[in-house]
Amino acid sequence: MKKLYLKNFGWPLPACRTGRFRDCGISRQRENSFSGVGRGSAWIARNALILVLLGVVFGAPTVLAASLPSHPLIDQAKEKRGPRVKYALDNGAQVGLTADGKSFYILWLPEGSDPQDPPPMVVSMHGHASWAFEDFYVWHHFVKQRGYGFLAMQWWLGGGEEMSDYLLPNEVYRVIDDVFRELHIKPQTAMLHGFSRGSANIYAVAAMDRSLKKDYFSLFVANSGQANSTYPPTHEVEEGRFGEMPFAGTHWVTYAGEKDVNPDRDGVRTMRKTGEWIEKYGGTVDLAIEDPEGDHGGFHKRPQNCEKALDVFEKLRSKS
Repeated sequence: MKKLYLKNFGWPLPACRTGRFRDCGISRQRENSFSGVGRGSAWIARNALILVLLGVVFGAPTVLAASLPSHPLIDQAKEKRGPRVKYALDNGAQVGLTADGKSFYILWLPEGSDPQDPPPMVVSMHGHASWAFEDFYVWHHFVKQRGYGFLAMQWWLGGGEEMSDYLLPNEVYRVIDDVFRELHIKPQTAMLHGFSRGSANIYAVAAMDRSLKKDYFSLFVANSGQANSTYPPTHEVEEGRFGEMPFAGTHWVTYAGEKDVNPDRDGVRTMRKTGEWIEKYGGTVDLAIEDPEGDHGGFHKRPQNCEKALDVFEKLRSKS
């Protein structure tokens, strides 16, 4: 009954129902390291969100702390980005814990969304040492205007800058898959965006989407973050872990600002090379945005860039 109750209010609560994290590409060794965590955390996430819903239904006062699940990362986000957290809650965003208990995600759906006919979805991976609440803040206007849903993962774990301080691409993809299965998202109806370090990781996530034959995404947007062969997730793509042509049939938009402060890492020349690299492995770059006035964050700061990418997404959706 709880599951039906929550779905009626549009609150999908993905959890690891099988307990087999390797279903989304996580190794047995990594799976074993999570054993005993997923079930308990999923139970906590469900019950925390039930309390939020009861507050909404029965008119309990809206309090920032009471409107969120309990998690150290969420406490850190409230401390560091309190206004962004408030903005998300004030605008109807839902916050849930990942099934393994390591982090959280933000989900927003347009008002009146039909559970039997879910909206197109935009999924975003934030940049280094950032917050999913920031992603929601910069994306909300765009997705609301177009009637899209939005999913952002807190894939930075709030510590340092090592790979271990972030969710791995297969962990990120598991969160996406859990949420999308609950929402009944259809193939080719979503767009995946990554900014900076998030962009550096979407290449592996894109390869997983195809190799697992989920095909959720009709468009990938690489925003100011190159495909670097020395980065382990990208190297796995080149090594053939996901097949010889892992991007076959995929469509891409790349963005680079000519005023990027790190042009040799994220600038126009490196993103051009990234586009060539994508095509080498079977992908199609539908649009390469090179903004002469844009900086590292110019994709959203200059709204025409974001709108151009969303226009490509809309065209691809209409063809599918």
